[in-house]
Amino acid sequence: MRVAIIGTGLAGLACARHFAQHGGMVTLFDKSRGYGGRMATRRGDGGVFDHGLPGFDPLASEIVDVLRDLPEWGPDWRKVGVPSMNALPRALGGEYDSHLETRINSVATGDALTLTDISGNRFEGFDRVAVAIPAPQAAELLAAHGARFEAVSGVTYAPDWTLMLSGVEGLPPAWDVCTPTSGPIGLAIREAGKPDRSAIPERWTVHAARQWSVNNLERDAGDVADDLCSAFEALTGLTTTDSTNKVAHRWRFSQPENPVKAPFLLSADRRLGACGDWCGSEREGGDARAAWISGAALAEAMC
Repeated sequence: MRVAIIGTGLAGLACARHFAQHGGMVTLFDKSRGYGGRMATRRGDGGVFDHGLPGFDPLASEIVDVLRDLPEWGPDWRKVGVPSMNALPRALGGEYDSHLETRINSVATGDALTLTDISGNRFEGFDRVAVAIPAPQAAELLAAHGARFEAVSGVTYAPDWTLMLSGVEGLPPAWDVCTPTSGPIGLAIREAGKPDRSAIPERWTVHAARQWSVNNLERDAGDVADDLCSAFEALTGLTTTDSTNKVAHRWRFSQPENPVKAPFLLSADRRLGACGDWCGSEREGGDARAAWISGAALAEAMC
């Protein structure tokens, strides 16, 4: 069985792993340069930042076996990838034939399933196609494939503005993780506080509070960086200067707010399906748990 999986976040990787365990020949597609979706790491002049998912909820490891051997971190004992958050998806995705930086914009049915990317390249001969991308993107891709996929169009997301800071000055506070209950910042993380991270240069990843991200969604990234930088100084007592590296990144599809109340969506002939953290009524253990359950369950149904 030849299987195409569109999306290499945790749902897509769970789907791939389950198919491969049942003898499927898996090919991965993703519009990004690497694997992992929001399990993301950015490297630049300012150092290395886990600027997406900061860690895995400890409840997730009860279901996601590949998380169990990861080290624990933080006051809530989250599991975290080493030496970076994207190390885990790189290891999982690297086992399969992959087409990265490839944005699929149509799936055609017939005797076999055919994918076409935005440059017109065709990928033919698949027996199964699993779509494991954020719900709005999945809705666009699956719009022509019938009522079984209509539910995906109703899913909305909360965004997340994230600030990456390096080279800040001053004595770091006693804590490595802070979750303020008010103000623009929802989560501040000292990168050196995570296992196997370098402390040079001094680096912080700052996630804006959810409502602040919503209210400032369409603002210029530079202006967002300035505002979150000022809030960070007030929170930590550290100093940032004009020479400080500061970059803001917007995650438009961060947290599903009204997931589909089913573990996956599937065509009548079981050849085309969709999965993701936007599926399933069980949210306990966070979106990582929901994504893994959804991807594995879809593969089982399609097998």
